[in-house]
Amino acid sequence: MGFDQERFAAANVAGAFGPRRLYLAALDAVFVARRGLGCGVVVREGGPVLRVVAEGAAGRAVEVGCDFLDGRWWFTWADSGRTIGVVEDPRAVADEVVRVLRVEAAR
Repeated sequence: MGFDQERFAAANVAGAFGPRRLYLAALDAVFVARRGLGCGVVVREGGPVLRVVAEGAAGRAVEVGCDFLDGRWWFTWADSGRTIGVVEDPRAVADEVVRVLRVEAAR
């Protein structure tokens, strides 16, 4: 079995292991430590996002992206691209995501 350069490129290995995926994994780890939430990295439009769901409320999920903007990495709302917070502070970003999920649950 030889190395297949085309298959390797098609597998999007850079996207799977690049900074975007690593930052999303770090945010995922913050959520894993919290009760009442489920989350995981999924692919949307060719790029990874972190889908966060309140337990028992799959319809109230949000998706968090990660984008390089103005010379630094930011967590963003995947649907709008609006920034949530810098990647260096995943706990604050997690707090904001939970706050939004709670607002959605109250509706």
